[in-house]
Amino acid sequence: MQVDEAKEYSWKWITGDELLSHGRCELCLIVLTSSDGNGDVTLYDGENTNGRQICKFEGLANRSVPFGFHHHIYCRRGLYIDVGSNVTGLLVQWKELGHKGGGN
Repeated sequence: MQVDEAKEYSWKWITGDELLSHGRCELCLIVLTSSDGNGDVTLYDGENTNGRQICKFEGLANRSVPFGFHHHIYCRRGLYIDVGSNVTGLLVQWKELGHKGGGN
C-alpha cells in the first residue's frame, strides 16, 4: 500500500456503541480486546441496530483478537458498532467510499 492509499482509510479505538460511517464503506480490520470475561461485538450495515447485521465477533477473556479480512466487507448503508459485554475496546479500520462519513 502506498502512502496516498493509506490516507483513504479511517481508524478509531472505541469503547461503546458508535456509528463510524454514515454511508457506503468497506470494513477492513477489527481488533477486539476483552476484559475479565469473553467479549462480544456486533456490526451492522446501517446507522443503528435496525440495519442489516453483518456479523458478531467474540473474543476470549483478557485477550486481544485481530479479525482481518482478505476481501473487505462492503457496507452499503453505513457502519454501526454495537459493543456487547466484557469489551475493553475495539480498534476498527474502514475505508469511506465517496461520501463524508464518520471520523477518527
